[in-house]
Parts: sequence; structure tokens; C-alpha cells
Amino acid sequence: MFDTKNLDPKLVRSIPIVYDGTKFIENLIIPLDEIYVPPIGNNPIRKKGKDPKTVGFLAHSLRQGIHYAERPPCVYKYSQMLNGKAYKYVLVAGNHRFEALSNNNYKEWIFAVYEFALDGHSLLGSLGPWQLIENDDKPPRLESSVEDVVNMIVRFIDQNDPKIDTSSNGLRDYVRKHTRHRSEGVITEICNKVRNQCGVYTDMVTYTARDVKYFVDENTDYVTFGKFDSKRDKFGWSVLEGYEYESVMNALRKFFETGKESIFLCHTKAPNDNMDLQSKRENMTAQIDARTKHILAAAAFYHKNGRMPYAIEGFLPQDLKANEKSLIKMDKR
Repeated sequence: MFDTKNLDPKLVRSIPIVYDGTKFIENLIIPLDEIYVPPIGNNPIRKKGKDPKTVGFLAHSLRQGIHYAERPPCVYKYSQMLNGKAYKYVLVAGNHRFEALSNNNYKEWIFAVYEFALDGHSLLGSLGPWQLIENDDKPPRLESSVEDVVNMIVRFIDQNDPKIDTSSNGLRDYVRKHTRHRSEGVITEICNKVRNQCGVYTDMVTYTARDVKYFVDENTDYVTFGKFDSKRDKFGWSVLEGYEYESVMNALRKFFETGKESIFLCHTKAPNDNMDLQSKRENMTAQIDARTKHILAAAAFYHKNGRMPYAIEGFLPQDLKANEKSLIKMDKR
């Protein structure tokens, strides 16, 4: 078991989080019994509470010692008496690690000390967004779930603290800023769920895969996701901007397998400063038209030369047992 007497705050190499209304003070060795840990049910970030598997994993890892490259659990200074016990700090990030430290019977650990509610910001308005950023970082933090992020932002909008631009682009920019490691698809999902929960006005609708299916099923007689449309004797596909190539190839595959044509129902991502909605629709149309030209050019090449304008030259060496070391050439067809 690691001896906490060897802890050295000067060895911490992680970069503190910089955010409006907050300030990093220092990395400090603090006795665990001086830190008040709010009930997990009061944690606006963790909608479903703590994950026991994560606590167990962290307890095992921390028995080996501290990882100085990782950001320590975080607290802010706030002296209070609760149930006859005096506390000097409040835990704001690292609930799973704190429980893991307690399970290891550690009496002290290195914590990053911050100040919140600075420069006119409220505690919620500075701490809440800071927690979203902290939980979005790499392990040992347990990443906020989509529901966690939605829950926090809906709370902000409901209390108007912090003030959030709830326009389509404004909300998307806010989510992107606080969840830097999420894909654009997940950001879209978060924005849609926020709008659904709090009735945020938007003049631009973007669709997740589930949204597409619901709209098409409830409002049209089309089908999507590669299902066969018996009414039209064709296959139906929904096409998201950026996936034109995959959709054309899927349609060609279905035509080869069945001799049936395909129908595309398209939708774009959110407009931006460079492209409005109409421009995005025109660009999607141009992308699909371009794929058609590629196919026709390849067909013309084939009719003239009896081969396609591409071929497998070989495979990279992968079989160690066969002592493969050089490119595995393929017979020309």
C-alpha cells in the first residue's frame, strides 16, 4: 500500500482549469476528515450518482500511489460545522476518487484548491460550468453522461445562471465549449434534449438518428435506414450532411443485390457563419451529384480499358508465424 507520507504537491504536473469566476489557488495535502463531501444526490453533475465499478478501479489504482500527471480531486475552502463536526473544505470534483481513498483507509491526499463565485459570478454560475469541463477531461475522472450535461444546462437555463445564449448556434457553442471531447453528433444530441426539456426556442432543427425515425414514421409514408419501401418499390435512406459518400455506396450495394433503386431523405447539420441552411442543402446536393460523376467516369474507364481505375496491389505483412516482412503482392486480375 502506498504511504501517503511520501506525497509531494510540488510534483503535480497537471494544468489547472481556467474559467470565468474561478481561480486556482494551490495543490495542498489535506486530511480527508477536513473535507465535507455533499451527498451525491445534491451533485447537479452526476444525475445517476456514483459508479461502484469506477470506485473499485480507482481504489486499486491508488493503492499503487499517486499519478502526478493527473489533476488531483478539487475542493474550495469553506469552514462550517455540520452535525457537530468541523470542516474546512468542500469537495467539488473527485467524488469517486474520494470514496476510493477512504476505502483504502488513506487519511490524507493532495487536493487542488480553487476559489469560486469571483468577479460577480454566483457559486452555481461559476462552479457548475467548471464541473462540466472538469468531468469532460480524461481519466481518472468519470466522464459526464449525456444526461448529466443536459441536466446541468437545463438547470442553468431554468435559473438563468449563468446566462446562456439559447439560440441554435449559441446553445451549440456553449455545449461545445464545455464538452470539448464530444463528437458533433453527441453535441447535437445534447442540444436537442436540452430544447425538448426546457422548451428553448430555436429557428433551426437538427436531427439525431432517433429524431429522423420519429419524424418520418409520424409524418410521412417513407421508410429509412435501408429498409425496403414497398409502396415505391425502392429502398429508403436518411442522409446526414457529411455522409453522402456512404449513402451512395449503400444505395449501389442494394442495387447490385436486389436490382432496386433508392430514395434519399437528407438533413444537414446546424448552419454556421460560413454556410446558411440553403447553402448546406445545395452543397449536399452537389456532393451526391459529384459521387454520380465519379461512378460514371469509372464506368467509362471500364468500358474503354476492361478494368476499373483502381486495384489491390497487395497487403501489408501481418502474419508473424509465416515470417511475413514485406508487402504481400496480389495476382493481377
